[in-house]
Amino acid sequence: MMKLLYIALGGGAGASLRYLVNEGLKNVSVFSLPLGIMAVNFLGCFCIGIAMAQVAEWKENLYFFLIVGFLGSFTTMSAFSQQTIEMLYNGRDMNALVYVVASVGSCILGTYIAYTLFKAS
Repeated sequence: MMKLLYIALGGGAGASLRYLVNEGLKNVSVFSLPLGIMAVNFLGCFCIGIAMAQVAEWKENLYFFLIVGFLGSFTTMSAFSQQTIEMLYNGRDMNALVYVVASVGSCILGTYIAYTLFKAS
Protein backbone atom coordinates (compact mmCIF):
# COMPACT_ATOMS: atom_id res chain seq x y z
CA MET A 1 0.00 0.00 0.00
CA MET A 2 2.86 2.41 0.76
CA LYS A 3 4.28 1.66 -2.69
CA LEU A 4 1.12 3.09 -4.29
CA LEU A 5 1.33 6.19 -2.11
CA TYR A 6 4.91 6.85 -3.22
CA ILE A 7 3.92 6.34 -6.86
CA ALA A 8 0.91 8.65 -6.52
CA LEU A 9 2.91 11.41 -4.83
CA GLY A 10 5.67 11.20 -7.42
CA GLY A 11 3.12 11.03 -10.23
CA GLY A 12 1.34 14.17 -9.08
CA ALA A 13 4.62 16.07 -8.87
CA GLY A 14 5.83 14.78 -12.24
CA ALA A 15 2.60 15.60 -14.06
CA SER A 16 2.54 19.07 -12.53
CA LEU A 17 6.12 19.78 -13.56
CA ARG A 18 5.43 18.47 -17.08
CA TYR A 19 2.57 20.96 -17.36
CA LEU A 20 4.72 23.84 -16.11
CA VAL A 21 7.63 23.08 -18.46
CA ASN A 22 5.29 22.66 -21.43
CA GLU A 23 3.47 25.91 -20.63
CA GLY A 24 6.77 27.73 -20.11
CA LEU A 25 7.98 26.69 -23.55
CA LYS A 26 4.72 26.94 -25.48
CA ASN A 27 5.71 30.24 -27.11
CA VAL A 28 9.20 29.01 -28.03
CA SER A 29 9.24 27.69 -31.57
CA VAL A 30 11.91 26.10 -33.70
CA PHE A 31 10.62 24.80 -37.04
CA SER A 32 7.08 25.03 -35.60
CA LEU A 33 7.73 22.08 -33.28
CA PRO A 34 6.16 21.76 -29.82
CA LEU A 35 9.39 22.13 -27.83
CA GLY A 36 7.78 21.79 -24.39
CA ILE A 37 7.05 18.07 -24.65
CA MET A 38 10.33 17.48 -26.49
CA ALA A 39 12.18 19.11 -23.59
CA VAL A 40 10.19 17.15 -21.03
CA ASN A 41 10.88 13.85 -22.75
CA PHE A 42 14.59 14.62 -23.15
CA LEU A 43 14.95 15.65 -19.49
CA GLY A 44 12.98 12.63 -18.32
CA CYS A 45 15.09 10.28 -20.43
CA PHE A 46 18.27 11.94 -19.19
CA CYS A 47 17.14 11.39 -15.59
CA ILE A 48 16.23 7.77 -16.36
CA GLY A 49 19.77 7.34 -17.67
CA ILE A 50 21.15 8.58 -14.36
CA ALA A 51 18.84 6.22 -12.50
CA MET A 52 19.92 3.29 -14.69
CA ALA A 53 23.56 4.06 -14.00
CA GLN A 54 23.03 4.32 -10.27
CA VAL A 55 20.46 1.52 -9.85
CA ALA A 56 22.41 -0.19 -7.07
CA GLU A 57 22.18 3.01 -5.05
CA TRP A 58 18.38 3.39 -5.18
CA LYS A 59 16.28 2.56 -2.17
CA GLU A 60 12.96 0.91 -2.91
CA ASN A 61 10.75 3.82 -1.78
CA LEU A 62 12.82 6.34 -3.73
CA TYR A 63 12.60 4.10 -6.80
CA PHE A 64 8.80 4.04 -6.70
CA PHE A 65 8.52 7.76 -5.99
CA LEU A 66 11.08 9.03 -8.48
CA ILE A 67 11.25 6.46 -11.28
CA VAL A 68 7.78 4.97 -11.46
CA GLY A 69 5.81 7.96 -10.16
CA PHE A 70 7.65 11.18 -10.95
CA LEU A 71 9.48 10.34 -14.17
CA GLY A 72 6.70 8.02 -15.34
CA SER A 73 4.23 10.91 -15.28
CA PHE A 74 6.72 13.63 -16.20
CA THR A 75 7.58 12.14 -19.58
CA THR A 76 4.68 11.48 -21.85
CA MET A 77 4.30 9.68 -25.09
CA SER A 78 0.58 10.41 -25.19
CA ALA A 79 1.12 14.17 -25.61
CA PHE A 80 3.88 13.45 -28.12
CA SER A 81 1.55 11.22 -30.14
CA GLN A 82 -1.30 13.72 -29.97
CA GLN A 83 0.90 16.58 -31.19
CA THR A 84 2.28 14.43 -34.02
CA ILE A 85 -1.22 13.46 -35.18
CA GLU A 86 -2.33 17.11 -35.05
CA MET A 87 0.57 18.07 -37.32
CA LEU A 88 -0.33 15.27 -39.74
CA TYR A 89 -4.02 16.24 -39.79
CA ASN A 90 -3.06 19.87 -40.43
CA GLY A 91 -0.98 18.95 -43.46
CA ARG A 92 2.35 19.50 -41.76
CA ASP A 93 3.77 16.10 -42.66
CA MET A 94 7.41 17.21 -42.77
CA ASN A 95 7.08 18.92 -39.36
CA ALA A 96 5.59 15.71 -37.96
CA LEU A 97 8.45 13.63 -39.36
CA VAL A 98 11.12 16.00 -38.02
CA TYR A 99 9.35 16.08 -34.63
CA VAL A 100 9.24 12.28 -34.36
CA VAL A 101 12.87 11.81 -35.40
CA ALA A 102 14.13 14.68 -33.22
CA SER A 103 12.10 13.58 -30.19
CA VAL A 104 13.03 9.90 -30.32
CA GLY A 105 16.65 10.63 -31.21
CA SER A 106 17.11 13.22 -28.47
CA CYS A 107 15.54 10.98 -25.84
CA ILE A 108 17.79 8.05 -26.72
CA LEU A 109 20.79 10.39 -26.81
CA GLY A 110 19.87 11.89 -23.44
CA THR A 111 19.55 8.47 -21.83
CA TYR A 112 22.87 7.34 -23.32
CA ILE A 113 24.74 10.49 -22.25
CA ALA A 114 23.38 10.35 -18.71
CA TYR A 115 24.08 6.64 -18.38
CA THR A 116 27.62 7.13 -19.62
CA LEU A 117 28.29 10.14 -17.35
CA PHE A 118 26.76 8.70 -14.20
CA LYS A 119 27.55 5.00 -14.44
CA ALA A 120 29.38 3.75 -11.38
CA SER A 121 32.82 2.44 -12.29
